Amino acid sequence: GGIIDDENWYGIEGDSFTTYEMLRTLGHYELLKIGDRDRGVMLYRTMRMREGASLSQVTKEICRDLGIRAEVMPMSDDRVTTRIVTDRGKMSFHQFWVVRKAKDKVQDVEFLNSEQASPAPDVVDALDESEFIIVGPSNPITSLGPILAVGGIRSALERNRSKVLAVSPVIGDAPVSGPTGVLMRGLGYGVSPVSVAEIYREFVSMFVLHEEDKTISSEIENLKMEVFLEDILMPDFSSRIELAQKILQMLGHEK
Repeated sequence: GGIIDDENWYGIEGDSFTTYEMLRTLGHYELLKIGDRDRGVMLYRTMRMREGASLSQVTKEICRDLGIRAEVMPMSDDRVTTRIVTDRGKMSFHQFWVVRKAKDKVQDVEFLNSEQASPAPDVVDALDESEFIIVGPSNPITSLGPILAVGGIRSALERNRSKVLAVSPVIGDAPVSGPTGVLMRGLGYGVSPVSVAEIYREFVSMFVLHEEDKTISSEIENLKMEVFLEDILMPDFSSRIELAQKILQMLGHEK
């Protein structure tokens, strides 16, 4: 819809925070600073789901009303909750990352109800029928992890491995953003593009590596992946468009 806050990576650009500030005045402190318009979207989603609409249905309505032309699908209409297991006990991802600043030792990550959850309508068909599938440079543990934990999605990616391309979320030994490194180390992985490729090896056949990491290309190629070297840092909107265009070229599509 062209309204996302690119600076903070969530919320709506130029949003006001009157409701957030009033809640603080009344003694209610939220984990995230949620803007008024952003809260309106959340309230609409909650109200529609209380009326009986599925998450898939509400997502389509929001996309329609915000003028989003892409078809956006949730991974599931069932609730799946991420729990970070630490030396201080289990906590939500927001508690771990926003409140505790990822300072607790990670021992495990759980996706509650993932075994009972089903893919949202049309998700598996979309994967099977797509021309190609791109896995963005997201956290492989808590961004991709819940999706892969839902029955039927991982197997769909595995049978379509030949058309799946992933962009590394790690450059050198540092994640591009977020708690990726802390979570990977907590689960016993090294923090490197090779470790990410090892996590993805069963369902990814093409891997976009930052150009400065070319010395490890052969290690990823040994996982039976085709490696592309590119500047994958995206500090602004134009660099994101440029990388997307280059990925399309990698996949055989011109601008």
